Amino acid sequence: MPVDALRIASVCVTFLAVNVWSAAPGCITCHPKETARFLASPMGKSLAPPEPMPPGRVQHQTSGSLITVEDRGGRMVHRLVERGIAAEYPIAYQIGAGKKGRSYLIRIGDYLLESPASWYERHGWDISPGYESLQLIDFDRPVTAECLFCHAGQAKFADPDLRRIASGAITAITCERCHGPSAEHIRKPSATNIVNPANLTGAARASVCEQCHLEGQTRVLNPQKALQDFHAGQPLEETAATYLFKTSAGEAVTQAEELGESKCARSSRDRLWCGTCHHPHGPGADRQSEIRSVCLSCHPRLTKASHPSRSMDCVSCHMPARATTNIAHVAATDHRIQRPHSSAPQYSGPDQVTPWREPPASFRERDLAMAQLQIGLERNNQGLAREGYDRLQKMPGSQLSNDADALSMLQAVVLATAPARAVDLGLRIVALKPQSASSAVNLALALKAAGRHEESEQQLRRAIDLDPSLMEAYAQLALLYDEEKRAKDSADVVGRFLKWNPWNIQFRLARAP
Repeated sequence: MPVDALRIASVCVTFLAVNVWSAAPGCITCHPKETARFLASPMGKSLAPPEPMPPGRVQHQTSGSLITVEDRGGRMVHRLVERGIAAEYPIAYQIGAGKKGRSYLIRIGDYLLESPASWYERHGWDISPGYESLQLIDFDRPVTAECLFCHAGQAKFADPDLRRIASGAITAITCERCHGPSAEHIRKPSATNIVNPANLTGAARASVCEQCHLEGQTRVLNPQKALQDFHAGQPLEETAATYLFKTSAGEAVTQAEELGESKCARSSRDRLWCGTCHHPHGPGADRQSEIRSVCLSCHPRLTKASHPSRSMDCVSCHMPARATTNIAHVAATDHRIQRPHSSAPQYSGPDQVTPWREPPASFRERDLAMAQLQIGLERNNQGLAREGYDRLQKMPGSQLSNDADALSMLQAVVLATAPARAVDLGLRIVALKPQSASSAVNLALALKAAGRHEESEQQLRRAIDLDPSLMEAYAQLALLYDEEKRAKDSADVVGRFLKWNPWNIQFRLARAP
């Protein structure tokens, strides 16, 4: 297979390990009951070493490949056979508590990648979300900081692209995810130096849950921010703004959006929030009675005509389970809290991008422009992309020239039509982030488009030195050599990647005669 046919993965997922001390450092001493309940909850089990599971066999229809799952000496192993080539990896971590399902990760050095096989509570073993339509599958989907944010504690990274794990000790979600930094509280316990979400109001309280349970169409980080900068007690918008995409075609929404837009939440004057019904320290013994008591606090009188039975279950009628649109075999509870058999309101206006909540005024135009550009490019909506591009161009020069993320977005837009401009932008981005392998690759692509092949080669080699896991850098460099009829150099690049990961099927196919 020619190297230019390699599929370059850029999608992400999630990750890893739990024990009482790492999941709740110091908390268990004074709060043993709450800690124990949290550790038994889905959040407390967000990441862990893989538990024993039944063996599995998954046939991927699109590619014709076969994935098998088996236990070897107490270790879970996933094996993929595709186009006559086999690859197998021991599983390092499972993602998820198993309530809906689990995904699995392998580890190569300091990098994490997702397995194409997942386990679903309602179905058993099947292909992982996002792999269904691929013509060739592999263990090549990188796990980045964005992926880990909602499944791990404070994971630390050793590179500006937030791909290489800085240490081996990565834990599941900890108590700090909802209660904020705990060091001062452990040193001198006081209600004033720890966050109790129940005592918060408005955006700060909602953000505790929304940091992971509000997706929107896209999320835009504020300048110089990473998701890991967010701490409970702050509005999420101080770190990142979430944007919705309103279109008459209809869009899937998350449960946080459904609840926030429900009549119940809007009429409650900020009393109804996620924590009204959900208890992170573990649910009570009788969930139906608990939920019913919440409903009756606002609806004490239920008419016999609409509630003829004495059923205690409010959820089955007003919050029924519905199938998800992007994950097979999984159902989610509808949080719109509507009358039975009613439908969601339909948007009929022009396509538009709107913030869930506005970020600080100094970033408002910049964040909206970034959201419009990203969504416009993803959906091939040229009008929306142009609006975002024009808005971003209006940023003050001193601000734009020091914003690597905004410059990267502009570079992606102009690469095909104005390669010289893309080179200028790429050079500035590399100056701002000299250790970023992805920035080096983007600059290399711009240099190649501008006909500067020798400089492009240098940047691709530099990217590989910075990040030996970055498949795109190897693939683009091999492609460059192929176009220049440098077959030996191309083969050497493929061989270099296979030294890092000898099992990779795509590069083994590229090396085959």
